Amino acid sequence: MQNIPPQVQSMLAQLESYQQQLQLLVQQKQKVQLELNEAKKALEEIEKLPDDAVIYKTVGTLIVKTDKAKAVEELKEKVETLEVRLNALERQEKKLNEKLKELTAKIQASLKPPVAG
Repeated sequence: MQNIPPQVQSMLAQLESYQQQLQLLVQQKQKVQLELNEAKKALEEIEKLPDDAVIYKTVGTLIVKTDKAKAVEELKEKVETLEVRLNALERQEKKLNEKLKELTAKIQASLKPPVAG
């Protein structure tokens, strides 16, 4: 196996770091997407209930009684917050994918043998 130049070794280390960051980002994004789906489903179900329905929510390890209007408001805020977070994660993922693509191209160019001419 040929000796890899230090510059290319450094780029490979950076590539590995980007890949790890991307993996963590994808996991975070999946978690937020799941929370968002759950919040939207809960909101959808609560909105079907009559205004005087008894609703309970979890607060830490407790379950407390709340009214429909407050529950709807809290869920709408949660959905909005999660959507903003998801968009931010998607932007980060896109930037990281671009960096990965760029760095991969640089590495490939560095490893090509010089063209004899």
